[in-house]
Amino acid sequence: MKYRDMLGFSKKKAKKKVIPTQTKPSITKKLKEEFGPLNEWSEKPTGPKRWFKPMDEEGLTEFEREQMNEGPAYEYDKYVSAIEKNYKNYWKSVTNFADVLHNKGLEKESKMIERSYIKQVKKWNDFFIRQVRKLM
Repeated sequence: MKYRDMLGFSKKKAKKKVIPTQTKPSITKKLKEEFGPLNEWSEKPTGPKRWFKPMDEEGLTEFEREQMNEGPAYEYDKYVSAIEKNYKNYWKSVTNFADVLHNKGLEKESKMIERSYIKQVKKWNDFFIRQVRKLM
């Protein structure tokens, strides 16, 4: 005799009857009935907008483009992104070398290399990021 039989549970689970409830009409349906369909892209031209200025393919106005190319952030961006890219490649190279050492059975040495990288290079990278943020 099984434990559940002693407790009085049946072997077959009783199926629950699902009674479908009628859903209330959504607010958008009520609004559509009251005001009609929304015509955001109607065929009638709305006329010229007073705030419209000619834009380039990126969606920026002439003034915004000039503002984007000003300041230290624009000047330093090329150098900072190159440093960050090299930092990521350096970490990948260190982990690949640590994996090779680990596969050869030199677990201690691989962990030491990764730890020393974290202690020295990661600290420098954090310092560099703080300095760049202060400059921009």
